[in-house]
Amino acid sequence: MKDTDNSSKANAWMGRALFQGWLSVALWMTIGLLLEGLIGYKIPAYLQDDTRRELFRLAHAHGTLLGLVLIAATLTTQHLSTPLPRVAGVALQLGSVLMPIGFLLAGVWHTETDPGLAIWLVPPGALMVIFGVVSTALAVRQQLKLD
Repeated sequence: MKDTDNSSKANAWMGRALFQGWLSVALWMTIGLLLEGLIGYKIPAYLQDDTRRELFRLAHAHGTLLGLVLIAATLTTQHLSTPLPRVAGVALQLGSVLMPIGFLLAGVWHTETDPGLAIWLVPPGALMVIFGVVSTALAVRQQLKLD
């Protein structure tokens, strides 16, 4: 009975993470398209603010990439006989939100040369993503019995 509980929890996590990954890719690609529009229409508030432009680009790039990482982690987990540790999956999901949101919000409210306070969301988000990715790699290593 307990093994079935763990399997259903793993399936529930995989479903949520897969949904979050695809939603993230769609959202951040749309934001990227919006940024291209700001460049195309030569919007001064965007073009003349180097800090904002850089932080918004970082948000777009990291958000899209981390959505793909979530999708890859989910598909990888499907092939493992033992599920990814719950803490690793949660860290991967949370870090995939914190990093791009930190960049985006830091670009919205910032001083002349420094990013806004929301930039402090980026380092913990990065650590969570790294932890999740390393945990996934170790789970694959254990599954394949690589030494």
